[in-house]
Amino acid sequence: MLKFLGKLLNRHLTMAVEPIDVNVPEEEIIGLLPSTNQVELLRRKKKLQDFLRFATRQLDKNESQRLCRVAKRVLADFEDSFEALSDVLLDTDGQRRGHWVLMQLDWRDREEIVWQVSEILFTFGISERWEHDCGAEFRSTSEALQALSDWLSEKELALLHFETNSDFYCSMIVRTSEVSAAKQLALDAQLTLYDHAEFFGANTWRSQA
Repeated sequence: MLKFLGKLLNRHLTMAVEPIDVNVPEEEIIGLLPSTNQVELLRRKKKLQDFLRFATRQLDKNESQRLCRVAKRVLADFEDSFEALSDVLLDTDGQRRGHWVLMQLDWRDREEIVWQVSEILFTFGISERWEHDCGAEFRSTSEALQALSDWLSEKELALLHFETNSDFYCSMIVRTSEVSAAKQLALDAQLTLYDHAEFFGANTWRSQA
């Protein structure tokens, strides 16, 4: 055994070392390095994952990780972070009933608000419900969302809205104490997230919708 170890150690000590070629063309070196676009994509994936971990923190770990993977996969194909988030919202592999975290609705579909709010509150472990007939009680989606925002604020919760650059609404509910953190994480992920008053101030046309 000692002879074997001696031979093994001696082999490494006496093995001829091939000279290192220092005259490698610069283009070959550059080709081995990640491109600027690749580095930026990796950074954006990391930031989007950080945001989604925050947005899904009330879900079980497996479901949170699954939604993060959906967004990261889509981000490889789209330049816009909201495109990736949209797959979490709308894709068949996206969020599921019982694990709802992001509210989604067309500007005309205020009847879709109540069930989504109930789903989101459920993930927070909140049993109280916002019960309204939005189609009959409110003249517009913006009016219904204002009433919801007022109700949530009484519960130390806040309604936040993503900039979608369309008439499509995408919103989330967070604890009032977490508003600043949510907005910063969204900004880092190249998402624009407003509190309720800011959103309708920046999108005055929505007040009529």
